[in-house]
Amino acid sequence: MSKETLNIVKKFLNSYTIETTPNVYEKYGNFSEFLDKKHSVYITFLPDEKSENVVETAKKLKLEGYDVIPHLPARTVKNNKSLEKYIGELAEEAGCSKILIIGGGGNQAGEISSTMDVLKTDLLSKFNFKSVGVAGHPEGSPDISKDALDLAIIEKNKFSLNVDFKMYLATQFFFEAKSLIDWEKHLNTINNKLDIHAGIPGPASIKTLINYARSCGIGNSLRFLTKQAFNLTKLATLNTPDKLIYDLANYVETNKSTNLENIHFYAFGGMKKTSEWLNHLNDSELEYSNNKFQY
Repeated sequence: MSKETLNIVKKFLNSYTIETTPNVYEKYGNFSEFLDKKHSVYITFLPDEKSENVVETAKKLKLEGYDVIPHLPARTVKNNKSLEKYIGELAEEAGCSKILIIGGGGNQAGEISSTMDVLKTDLLSKFNFKSVGVAGHPEGSPDISKDALDLAIIEKNKFSLNVDFKMYLATQFFFEAKSLIDWEKHLNTINNKLDIHAGIPGPASIKTLINYARSCGIGNSLRFLTKQAFNLTKLATLNTPDKLIYDLANYVETNKSTNLENIHFYAFGGMKKTSEWLNHLNDSELEYSNNKFQY
């Protein structure tokens, strides 16, 4: 591993973000024992979740000293009044200035149908949000055509030029760097200028990862994982994303014009387990061989 690639790996490990749910946070009560305050925490808004639970979790994480990035799934919001209430509570009660807006799965609950519908309300500027993530799909989406995804990226780039907050792309998870690299090459053809925060899985069993990939309709990743699980003994084996982190760092080193800015962890194998594995990497003198970090 070159010195430059090692430096990029260390930068990723120092600045990564991680994702939790209100239920997971309640299970632990606090994250301070295993997660450094320098790492921002995303809060997912699951289809059966109540908005007040997300707001309450954001408050508690803020009190612990974390930078918090709640999700806003556009299609689950009933109307602009509910939207303003949720965004206002995040800003004024929880002290949030960052948010991730996604389309959200399932049936549309009301008059809001997309991320752009939320952006165009001007509520994010009204409540002084400074950073707004929007969804990116390196392997496509089972619910949206490739052309529609491209049009959404183009529209969000255009919108980002005339707002007072920074916008970036937060990606769906993937398991091979090639997915991100090929996707960014394509984004360059449609003149994307938004930074990219790459979503990757933390340590988890192959079986767990396959289940998540299947539920999200991520074809390339599902095929990749299935190849890894060619026998039953491998299904229960803990899989860590060493090679993926290394390959992304190497990509940044060799492609100075890339918009890949940071990595984001989906803690499929558990919040504490993921954080402790990352702490170990952060605290170690790293080397890389046989597709694994050696420490």
